[in-house]
Amino acid sequence: MRRLLLLLLCCPPALATATAMPDLEQVQAAMAAQLETELQGKRVGTLMAAAMFAPRLNALPWCAPASDGAVDCSVGYQRGMDQRHRMMRLSPQGDGWRVETTRLAAPEPPTHELAPQLQARIEDLIAEGSDASERAALRADFDGMRLTGLNGCELDQANGQLRCALRLAFDSGHDGQLTVGLQRVGDQWRLDPLPVN
Repeated sequence: MRRLLLLLLCCPPALATATAMPDLEQVQAAMAAQLETELQGKRVGTLMAAAMFAPRLNALPWCAPASDGAVDCSVGYQRGMDQRHRMMRLSPQGDGWRVETTRLAAPEPPTHELAPQLQARIEDLIAEGSDASERAALRADFDGMRLTGLNGCELDQANGQLRCALRLAFDSGHDGQLTVGLQRVGDQWRLDPLPVN
């Protein structure tokens, strides 16, 4: 028993498997290092233009593990008066991080992670029906609904979270699509409240 306690104290499983994530300051440093490398040997005018028009990173809504210790992050930046978000892959390098690419598509969360959350949101929506007949009508509308996949995700430019189009199939034989917001909370995707039409 004592040996087991020592093993648990010295090597906590959560720490052994957790992926390190950068903070905003580290992402800013990685971008600055990349820009410095790209501008080596350039003329003064090019350097001044790059400094004036370089995007200013100001938000890091979330990061998710990628392969080989790299992470994919949603990064907010300002260029002039325009606030945008984009995906970026970074990999650990020494005590910091290195930018692998800033040309990265938004991820598509796994359907098995979203399906139970969607079902729970629908149950909440049905329960909010104003009377028994409305609740019965809502239940009939959603009866036998299944999440069959995604038609793609993109970054919400206002907050850097995901907006995904969910593909739905119903026992009645018809198909549908529902666009929802997703938040990255810890190591999971969390479905936002369903949009009200």
